[in-house]
Order: sequence, then C-alpha cells, then structure tokens
Amino acid sequence: MPRKRSFSRQVSALSLGLLVLPGLAGPRPANARVFDAVKVEGTQFVAKQSILTGCQIAPGVDYTPDDLRAREACLRSAGVFKSVALRPEGRTLVVDVEEIPMRPGSFSLSLAYNTEDNILGALDFQRYNLFPHTFGAFHLALSRDSRALSTALYYSGLQNGWGLGLDTELRHTEYDDQGFKDTRARIGAYIAKRIEGGGRLEAGLGYRSDKMTDASNGASPLLGREAGSTDAPYLRLGYSFATPGADAPNAPGSSLKIETYLWGIGTDHKVAEARLDARSRLPLGTKTDLLLGLHSGAVAALDGGSTRATDRFEIGGDTFRGFSPRGIGPREGGYAVGGNKYFVASVEVQRSIGELWNTPARLGAFVDVGSLWSLDDTDGGRIDDGIKLRSSIGISMTFDVGKVPVSLYVAKPLNKEPGDSVRNFGLTITTRF
Repeated sequence: MPRKRSFSRQVSALSLGLLVLPGLAGPRPANARVFDAVKVEGTQFVAKQSILTGCQIAPGVDYTPDDLRAREACLRSAGVFKSVALRPEGRTLVVDVEEIPMRPGSFSLSLAYNTEDNILGALDFQRYNLFPHTFGAFHLALSRDSRALSTALYYSGLQNGWGLGLDTELRHTEYDDQGFKDTRARIGAYIAKRIEGGGRLEAGLGYRSDKMTDASNGASPLLGREAGSTDAPYLRLGYSFATPGADAPNAPGSSLKIETYLWGIGTDHKVAEARLDARSRLPLGTKTDLLLGLHSGAVAALDGGSTRATDRFEIGGDTFRGFSPRGIGPREGGYAVGGNKYFVASVEVQRSIGELWNTPARLGAFVDVGSLWSLDDTDGGRIDDGIKLRSSIGISMTFDVGKVPVSLYVAKPLNKEPGDSVRNFGLTITTRF
C-alpha cells in the first residue's frame, strides 16, 4: 500500500491566519503545562507531522488551557476533521482527531520515455476509501518489449493498526539483451500491522506462475537449460519504516524496506529471496541535501537445487547509473545471466538551483558503487561469477518543462569489467493527460 498522502497545505496554511497563537511569547501563567511528548491519534490521510507543524504543537513547550483550545480551533478550521480534542495523558499531550470521510485519489493516462523501455504508455488509478476503509489501485504499462498490469486492495478498518491486503500482477518482458522471454502471473494476500513511529510489518501467502521461454540463438547454454515454468505457492514477510520527511527536499528523512520470500513451496524448485532498500536524506543547508542509499539482495536455491535466470537479480540503468540495464554481472554469449547476490551503494549531493523554465530545478553530483555476482551453475566454469566491484560518477538534474516532469543524469564508469555494457546517459520524461 502506498504511503499516506499528506494534506499539509490545508493544515499548515491555518497558522498564517493566526498571526500569534497564545503561548508563543511573554511571561507564562501559573497554570501552564509542559509535555515531554506529543502523540497523534485517529489520522488516516492527514500526515501526523503536518498536524503538529501546521498548528504549532510540540513537546517541551508550556501550554495553558487557552493555548490548547486555540490549537484545537486551528485544527478544526482545516475543514478536514469531524472532531478534534487535545488531552493530557500524564506527561504526554494526545492530539485525537477524526477525519471527515474523504476519497482522495487520482486517475491519469501518461506517455513516457526512458532509456530502458523507450516509449512507455501507462494508465494509473488510485483511490482511498474506494470502499469504506479500503485503498484501491490499478496500473497498466505497455512498451515494445514489456507489458505489466497490477492491482492492489488494502483494507485498514481493523482494530489496533491491523489491515488486510490483496495484490495481483501480470508481467511479460522480452528485451533484446535479455536472452529469453519471461512471463509472470502472481496473486497474493497479506496481513499488515502498523507500528508506532512509522513502522509496518507484513506477512502474506500467494501463488505465482513463472515461465521462461524462447531462449535466444547464441544465448548462454545455461539459459536454455533453465527454460521452463514453475507454478507454486509462496510466502512473504516484510518490514518497512519511513519518517515524515523521507521524500521531501531540504528536510531530514529516512526509509527502510526489508522483504523476504520463499518461492516454489511444494516443488523441487524452492528458492529463498531477501531484499533491502535503505535511504536517508540529510540537509546540508537551506538548499542542499546529502542523499545516501543502499540496495542489496540475495537469492538461494534450497534442497541442493539451482536458481534460474528468472530468480536471479539484474542491475544497471537507473539502479546503477553509468551501466545499461542488465549491464553488469555474470555473462555468457553476450547475454547477462544474472546473479544470486548484489549491492549498490550511492552517495549524492543535490542542490536547489532556483527555477528553470519557470519550475523548481535541482542539480546533483553522485557516486555509485556496487556489484552483482554468484551462480549455482557456472556452465562448467565458463562463466565468471566472482564479485567484481564497479563504480561510476556523474551529475543529475530534475525539472519540469511546462507540466512535464524531466529527470536526467550523465554518468561515467570509473571501474568496469570486460563485457560490461555502458550507458552514459539516462533520461525520463513523463506527460500526463
């Protein structure tokens, strides 16, 4: 389920109309109280941090009863809450709100260009409260070499932060440098639990059909041997965490996502998979941010088997700038065969450079370092699957042309291996109708 939408504009704008809230200056009356912590309860769509900053509610500040009533009035004026109450619980100030039923969402048709799929058409729909307490989403994307359809439903109406979800996915790829056709169908149900502070646990059970067909002439014999299909149930466990400012420029924030899978339950092709995605943003001033990222994964065949190309990882392109999609790692016959293990670490400094074509623009400089390695079958030693470190350096820029978002980068590999496929330029342009 996507991260909750922020309604910070409605809430934060309120403080502009209240030039001086009580409790901001001057001697404090004897009945003022200081709270060690502030807790927000009852919010579903409005970001908790927007509630606190929009009406100037914070721990460590002394508040009189009049101060608290003024902040309640500030929140009511937002027009998004049915009820608002601020109440002390020991040394904690509880902000208890009930939102007016809302159905925020979006529908869009888009035409995009990127350096992997070239021209990509997409249809997107998402809606909160599609049914009571239910988020729904639909995504369809089509290009010359790939087709993908996914749906999502998530019910959040259970008690104590519990929810239920159902995801489906259909995907087909046949990239020229992939060496085979991959067709995948998946359906999975899961239960989720929100954890205080921004965390979330998930556990799910599903069924996946994975077909690997039509190995290309001249491709690695390994790909030919791995062709076939696996239809079987799977299990997944996940944990994610994100701070309110994880995606906001010039604000500190971090996010972490860990996913584990057990594929092929009940078959002789059982595979365990784990992925990690960690990001952090550290402001270096009013216009400059330091971005840190680490993406890694490992897959292992169980019961003495071997992984297939559809199980293994491929990196490059936007996941490792300076290299083509599927541009690094074990190769044979000019085709990438993937790897069981990978990591990519990135360090980037981004700075706001004002407006470009009347829209805010950001310029960045980055270094990416990583590797993709390890096979169960090296085709008799003919495939080198050792860990080989690669690195690249480059610059990035994001801006809009009219209402069309543009993201681009220029990168140069510093360390590469024979057979690696280099791509020095990445571009994404998306227009919505």
